[in-house]
Amino acid sequence: MASTKQAVPSVTVLLVGTKIGTSANIQGDYQLMIPHDTATLLFSFIGFKSLKNKIIVIQDTTMLPPAQLKEDCTLDYFYQKHVELSFLSGLRYTPLGGKVKAFYPYLIHARHSQGALRAEFSYQLGDNNFQRNATLAIDNAFIDCDNNVDVTTDYQSVRLGEQGFSYTRYIIGAAYTGKLISRVVPIYLAVGRLSYLNKEDSGVKTGIEAGANYPLPIYSNNSHNKAIRFVLMGRVAWWQDYWQFQSGVETQIKKFSFKVNFNKLGQYAEVNTGVEFRIEPSYHAKQ
Repeated sequence: MASTKQAVPSVTVLLVGTKIGTSANIQGDYQLMIPHDTATLLFSFIGFKSLKNKIIVIQDTTMLPPAQLKEDCTLDYFYQKHVELSFLSGLRYTPLGGKVKAFYPYLIHARHSQGALRAEFSYQLGDNNFQRNATLAIDNAFIDCDNNVDVTTDYQSVRLGEQGFSYTRYIIGAAYTGKLISRVVPIYLAVGRLSYLNKEDSGVKTGIEAGANYPLPIYSNNSHNKAIRFVLMGRVAWWQDYWQFQSGVETQIKKFSFKVNFNKLGQYAEVNTGVEFRIEPSYHAKQ
């Protein structure tokens, strides 16, 4: 094995162009009768990339250097089309609202892309206040065995009528998971534009946003075979005149999701709670 230098037993060794072949023993050793002075050996085994080595036989018994096999990677996808409906409630400004989310997998089929479309829209309102949020994303826009990139665009608009404050925010960014940073925690980076209006001034600013999602399992017993999984989210954005802070926690139980989110920008600060229900088509095998 190229990565660990450990022996790989039961590897199939074939002489290319013939029916001559054998298998390696538990120590990874093999013997093969070769009828020519030059030959090409093909090494193959499940979970590893096939390897061809050209050899030259210089005496009756030739000792070959170890053939180093690299681990192969097979990506499996278990996505399913679904729609999610949510009831949302702000605890301060926007107590009534809802959200719809649609997920359409396998939109893109390519060697390094299995793009899935994710579209979300939510609306909440209160006395003379409202907030709107929309997201359009391509999950798995780029993917291989070591890296995964999701591309996303976000729109957010908030108005506080009595306070005379409002803002609209557009961003485009990407979330990265992989060996360069972390295979578990998606790291998010985005750029965008913020337009705001308050009683004192107004303006349009550009900015950057960064954050991460952290999966947190909480086990219900010592054997670690049962767990409630939470996803913690944190983002911070710099808009020159304003800092924006967003955080949240979400968990899913069967087809229901429960979430709490916090958003603060300038004088606006809101805590939102939500309950989400997932609807997906049922598939039945025909007799």
